Amino acid sequence: MAQVTNNGNVTPIGLPNGVLVPPQQTVEVDGDVWDKIKAHKVIAFYLKHSLLSAVTTEGDGPADGYTREQLVARLVELGATPGPTSKDETLRKKLAELLTAKLKELGVPVADEGVSLAELDAAYTTATTKADS
Repeated sequence: MAQVTNNGNVTPIGLPNGVLVPPQQTVEVDGDVWDKIKAHKVIAFYLKHSLLSAVTTEGDGPADGYTREQLVARLVELGATPGPTSKDETLRKKLAELLTAKLKELGVPVADEGVSLAELDAAYTTATTKADS
């Protein structure tokens, strides 16, 4: 969960998910939803200029369990060079594509849809462990 606060004194702020944040009030927004809407152009402006502030509840991480740092590290480990300004969703997509390609190179069949990043990573780790032994 994210605690989103409207730091203004006059005007409520509407979030793209339909939640209205009254002046000087805090509302809870689901972590997955917040991860998506915080990049919205207007919301990003409000955050940058402290019209809105947000605190993510401790222990609440990305749905797939990968932080930005983990995504970048894994991409680098697999030989990719992620852009420093790439969005987290772009990094996730690149990692999924890279893992899928690597699995196919190893002859492991991969479904086109419905496979999570964690499942792809686990399958790749298993396949490379088997190939090394």
